[in-house]
Amino acid sequence: MWLALLGALLFGGSSPALADEDVSPAQLEQLKRNIAKLDRWLSKANSEKSGLVKELEKQEKDIAYISHRLRQLKVKNKELEESLTQLKANRIQESRALEQQKHALIQQLRAIYRQGGQPALKLLLDNNDPQDAARYLHYFSYLSKDQETRIENFKASIARLEHTEKNILTQQTALQRNREQLSNQLSELKERRATRAKVLAKLDDKLKTETQRLDKLKADQSRLEELLREVEQAIADLPLPDDARPFHSLKAKLTWPAKGKIQEHFGERVAQGKLRSNGIRIATRDEQSVQAIHYGRVIFSDWLRGFGLLIIIDHGGGYMSLYGNNKSLLKETGDWVRAGDIIAYSGDSGGKQESGLYFEIRKQGKPQNPLHWLRKNGNRP
Repeated sequence: MWLALLGALLFGGSSPALADEDVSPAQLEQLKRNIAKLDRWLSKANSEKSGLVKELEKQEKDIAYISHRLRQLKVKNKELEESLTQLKANRIQESRALEQQKHALIQQLRAIYRQGGQPALKLLLDNNDPQDAARYLHYFSYLSKDQETRIENFKASIARLEHTEKNILTQQTALQRNREQLSNQLSELKERRATRAKVLAKLDDKLKTETQRLDKLKADQSRLEELLREVEQAIADLPLPDDARPFHSLKAKLTWPAKGKIQEHFGERVAQGKLRSNGIRIATRDEQSVQAIHYGRVIFSDWLRGFGLLIIIDHGGGYMSLYGNNKSLLKETGDWVRAGDIIAYSGDSGGKQESGLYFEIRKQGKPQNPLHWLRKNGNRP
């Protein structure tokens, strides 16, 4: 992951990125060393995970993948249903047009039949005035061309209707197949959730005393602090694009990361009053969209014990924002994001029992009260 970060941090991304000349050879070499160190730290952190923690991570990542797949299938299902509705409306219009054309053709053919099998020849033989005969023959030639055009239009309408009918059948088949895939994914998601619940029960059983629970929370916080220190070193002194508005100028102006009631405030005592919260926890619906609060670069997008599926964004000037306990992540390490971009969907990863978003703002690694930075009348309900 971090080798990919090296390239992405320097040269990649769909938003304004750093040009080669913006990064000196010394910075590049230092970044390589820092990322190698980060890789070693991550390997060590992964090796320290117990079997149950590894299993929890696996189940929550599987749930994230299936949830992402379900969202894609639901979007596709909606597109197929709308397309099918439009095709059926087209079929009604084409059928009506075809009936009108058929009726007009029948009326014209009946009129010609009433005039006899060879109306033009009959008129020529019966008419004594050559000039009148010539004029009538000219009219009949137009009538003949009109008949041909109507017949060709009629054939084209039949072909369009047949094509529409074929498309309807294709869309109906695709819709049925998509619905079956949705059903299968929902069943698989249900199984993964059940397995996750069993893993959580076993982990909870291991933490029999409050002391053990406190030790776990301390270890989780310590692991996050270590990660942030390593990440800070890896990206130190890398310039942001010129059009990036300074984070420090946006106090009390930043967009909220998610809508919802605050369940846990900054500095609030947790773990029987033995620890303080470094961020806020926002109660959310399951799979509610999570937005980036400001322009920046994703510098971590992975699973971390205690924080589940976590995204960390570097905003420059020593400022970072953290979004934890998500159900699935939409951005990868190295991606540029702008304020309001959807970066994740909220959930209960990291072993939480209820859906919500854990959110932090850091300056030079030190926790800041997010409520001092977010809009006072922002996205809160």
